[in-house]
Amino acid sequence: MREPRLEDYSSARDFFESVREASREAERTRLTLLRMEAREGVRAQGYEAQGRSGHTSDRTAATDARMDYEERMRERIEEDYALIDLACRVLYGEESGKGGLDALMGSAVADCISFRYVDARPWPEVAALLGYSKWSRRSLRDLCQQGFDAIDFFGWDNVLGGTGTASD
Repeated sequence: MREPRLEDYSSARDFFESVREASREAERTRLTLLRMEAREGVRAQGYEAQGRSGHTSDRTAATDARMDYEERMRERIEEDYALIDLACRVLYGEESGKGGLDALMGSAVADCISFRYVDARPWPEVAALLGYSKWSRRSLRDLCQQGFDAIDFFGWDNVLGGTGTASD
């Protein structure tokens, strides 16, 4: 697995757009696996002859298909979660305490970016979680942009450390 690097992104917005897509992909994969698992169904052990209608089915086929899919997606999901974890460190610091962008700009900015990009929530949900009206999309976008601008101004290392000095 390739570890994500902040230097691979041209801007904070570019980075968080990638985080949003990774979050959406991880959720799609999780839901797909849940659907596949539900199709497997839990069946009681039976000892009667199967295939009463002349059709014998392989009851393990659904499980095998899920396991194959899980294995195919394993590396991609690990990469997605590594990117999401990196985004959380940028927003809240290395120790998940008061650090990162949260220390520089405040929790409203960090939480707005987190809800929108890390959690991949739609704007009305972000508004509700932050106590804004559902019509506040523009204000929330401005809040996110302020955070992106601060990250771009201070630089990744300074934001990760939660220090407010511009990078060279």
